[in-house]
Amino acid sequence: LGYGFCHLPATPGCHTLTCVTWRPRGTWQERLSQRLVGGGPQLRTPDVAAGAPDRFRLRTEAAGSVHLELGVLLRHFGRYGVQC
Repeated sequence: LGYGFCHLPATPGCHTLTCVTWRPRGTWQERLSQRLVGGGPQLRTPDVAAGAPDRFRLRTEAAGSVHLELGVLLRHFGRYGVQC
């Protein structure tokens, strides 16, 4: 469980991305509860994760990586079976 941020490619084709994720650190009581019960601290407003000035003030820890394989189309959607 965590949050991540990565830029999507603006060129057509197949792309492989790795999105590094993080989660709020929380207090020692929240971390103990997370180990025993699961879950963990969450952001009250997820919009904070998108704004750089607010995001850099958070106390966080690494939560792993997500590997993405994306196919990007910029035109000829009908040729590839994409309905708008």
